[in-house]
Amino acid sequence: MPDSEAEKTQDTCQQLGVEATDTQTEALRLAAFAKYKPRYYWHESKTIVVPEHSDPWRVLAEADIDGSEESHFLGVIDKWIREAELVIPPVERTEILENSNSMQSTSSFDEISQVRRILHPKRKSKDVALEEKVVVSKIGGNGVYARFIPQVPDPSKIPFYYPKVWEFAFSFVDLEEDHGMQHENGVESKGRLAVMVREQSPGSATATKKQCLIWQDLLKRLYKWTATEKFGYQKRVIHDVVIGYDAYVSKYQELKAKYAQHWVENWPEQTDPRKFVYEDIAIASWIICLWINELGNQHRTPSFVDLGCGNGLLVHLLNSEGFPGYGIDQCSRKVWKCFGSDVDLRAETLAPHAFSVDVDWIIGNHADELVPWIPVIAARSPSRPGRSSPGFIAIPCCPHDLSGSKMTFPASAGQSKYQMYVRYIEELAGKCGFNVQKEFLRIPSTKNVAIVGRSEKGALDASRFVQELAERGEHEFVARTPDSVKNELRLEKARQRLNKH
Repeated sequence: MPDSEAEKTQDTCQQLGVEATDTQTEALRLAAFAKYKPRYYWHESKTIVVPEHSDPWRVLAEADIDGSEESHFLGVIDKWIREAELVIPPVERTEILENSNSMQSTSSFDEISQVRRILHPKRKSKDVALEEKVVVSKIGGNGVYARFIPQVPDPSKIPFYYPKVWEFAFSFVDLEEDHGMQHENGVESKGRLAVMVREQSPGSATATKKQCLIWQDLLKRLYKWTATEKFGYQKRVIHDVVIGYDAYVSKYQELKAKYAQHWVENWPEQTDPRKFVYEDIAIASWIICLWINELGNQHRTPSFVDLGCGNGLLVHLLNSEGFPGYGIDQCSRKVWKCFGSDVDLRAETLAPHAFSVDVDWIIGNHADELVPWIPVIAARSPSRPGRSSPGFIAIPCCPHDLSGSKMTFPASAGQSKYQMYVRYIEELAGKCGFNVQKEFLRIPSTKNVAIVGRSEKGALDASRFVQELAERGEHEFVARTPDSVKNELRLEKARQRLNKH
């Protein structure tokens, strides 16, 4: 690698700092994607003829890609065939019915594989499953493409989540005539990715802005994944460790259908309801699944408290699903009045070192300075059936220590500040006597780690350590100033400035 390129990669690593799991690989991936220059053909006709088809294909979008080969493209297509949900979000899972290889070959056309599959939608009450045939073939001497063909008797039967076309395809064409010579000379191979369709009628595939955005997103994903494939890049996090994917998605779809539309349309706060409503529905779904698994055949509904409950929607959702509990936050919110008197939300400033609860679970969702205290509060609270203390679910956000001050961490390659803070909370919980699990939640937030703590009967007695933390907190903990007080101070300063003039 030339010095300038090496320096660029090093600079990128430094910019990424602790945010990347593998900074070197991440820097290479970002450098590759920086070359992405798509070309769109929404309002013009670009067609190609494939030997096996009499009708031409319409090319909707394409992009040249450096350093990637046919094998990288095929690796991506293989993943997308097995897991359509990776590229079609409304799909819940992919069922493979038949998978055949090398079915036919001619001088101009070689079929690599043919797959029959069923796409199962998330919204089972509204959407139907779709059977689809996927054919991967070579074209000419330097290309390969994957055709996605819906198996429907009538085009009107294609569900909403699938493109309204006879079929669509992704292609990769090698623009270099001699791979070996180019590689030997150290020059990256050049390829071209494209998204193509066979339309039901001329122009129908790009008739609306929404349709164009879908094709645009597919090309972007294809480029990213293909550029990434050559680095052997692995997904940074693994979801669904504590709660299975199917159970979670089923519960999420159920709660989303019940609550999302109402609260998005009637949200009284200035914050974006699309973020907070869907995020809290996702968190509530995951918590409910956790509690259902936890109880098994026990006919008992767990109780909870949500510390730092913010807008209180999570409390409302859990209450509405039959789980008794309440929320505490420094300041009330306008939306609290919308929940009705049955939802118990309390505006209080806690002294966590002298606080305990009589519930089964403590929740701390982005509870800022209360998060490190949650294991301590749980350990100091009365025992529960089968446990020496309540369990807890903490979703850390901004790093705070037990004094309430913000924490700083030294830069560490391969570890983000958030990851180091999560580890700090995990270790603290372990010292407080809890068995800890960690889950990366499927929520629209980068602060998406849930730490679950359980203290079983007969666990190691950590009461001395917990007591020492409580005693230190009595002298060291300083609660942050409530937002309402901050606003009043700002107004007072503004009034003073006006009076001076």
